[in-house]
Amino acid sequence: MKVKVEDLHEGCIIAENIMGLTNHPIMTKNTPVTALHIELLQAFQIDYVAVHSKKEDGSLFGAEALDEASIKEEREVRLLSSSPRSEFERQYQEAATFYKKEFSNWQSGSKVDIVKLKQALIPLLTGSRIEEHSYYLHELCEANDYIAHHSIAVGVLCHLLGRKMGYDEGLCTQLALAGVLADVGMAKMPISILQKSTGLEREEAIEIRKHSIFSYQYIMDTPFLKKEMKKAIYQHHERLDGSGYPIGEKGSAISLFSQIIAIADMYHAMTSERLYKKQQSPFKTLEIIMEDSFGKFDLVVVKALQDLIGNLTPGTKVQLSDGQKAEVIYTPPADVTRPVVKTAEMGEILDLSRQRKLFIDRIL
Repeated sequence: MKVKVEDLHEGCIIAENIMGLTNHPIMTKNTPVTALHIELLQAFQIDYVAVHSKKEDGSLFGAEALDEASIKEEREVRLLSSSPRSEFERQYQEAATFYKKEFSNWQSGSKVDIVKLKQALIPLLTGSRIEEHSYYLHELCEANDYIAHHSIAVGVLCHLLGRKMGYDEGLCTQLALAGVLADVGMAKMPISILQKSTGLEREEAIEIRKHSIFSYQYIMDTPFLKKEMKKAIYQHHERLDGSGYPIGEKGSAISLFSQIIAIADMYHAMTSERLYKKQQSPFKTLEIIMEDSFGKFDLVVVKALQDLIGNLTPGTKVQLSDGQKAEVIYTPPADVTRPVVKTAEMGEILDLSRQRKLFIDRIL
């Protein structure tokens, strides 16, 4: 039956796809209506919608409220969505501290203990709601210990990207290990370069480019890493168009696994604070990567990053680049970094796909 949007109740179930002014449905058939959905429909100036005669809780449409059990469940979901991330942060800091200590040992000539690194990493990969941590990994990075933080974060991101690409858990764990190990060769770099607080000179940049070779040398004989992952570590700075290093390989010669490490490495480096640069918004970074990566990365890998960082669910609290706090109402599939949001203070509906000067700065 068709009803006015102003007469909708939370819990009503949409009976037909609602298109609005988009090429994709702004709401799909069988979606239970929430308060945010009603605001979205009003924002798109939808007057009538088709709904089923029964609500989500089984009651007939027209009942004044959800039953007590549904309200309790809604409260629990809301409470869960705002739960502290302290356990993940604790495990992350422990892993970064461990990596820093090991890095110092590698600088002194010690071998890489992959088993211990894996033990430090596993807790970060097995926690609940792990994908949510991808939004603020860069906020945990400490510029003075960048290599340790970067390596741990890249490992986590590689694991998440592997999941998005449909790999099994064992392969995702191998990808995570490869991501963590990609920069172990930095231990052979001069301290003066590693601690430099400004951009690198040409000669220094040439020296840094050797690190992927050294990383491979550190791990080439280990039985704990698949052959494909060792190759990915060696190639993680190669690009499909031949613009990468260490040897400028092109096209199919570059493995998909190396591209996963590469895009995780690039994304975290661009979002994180360094001694010579400030943090950058994950969403602005994703836009830059999507615009500039054509011909450099397989589109499957870029899409995996887009699916991981974009596609914010309705109700997600964000801070915009002008400092305003807002709530996501709708994310268009064709422009996932620029959802429709409702500002917290004024209740204004903003379509970020049309207001290009504004962007999401961070998740709250």
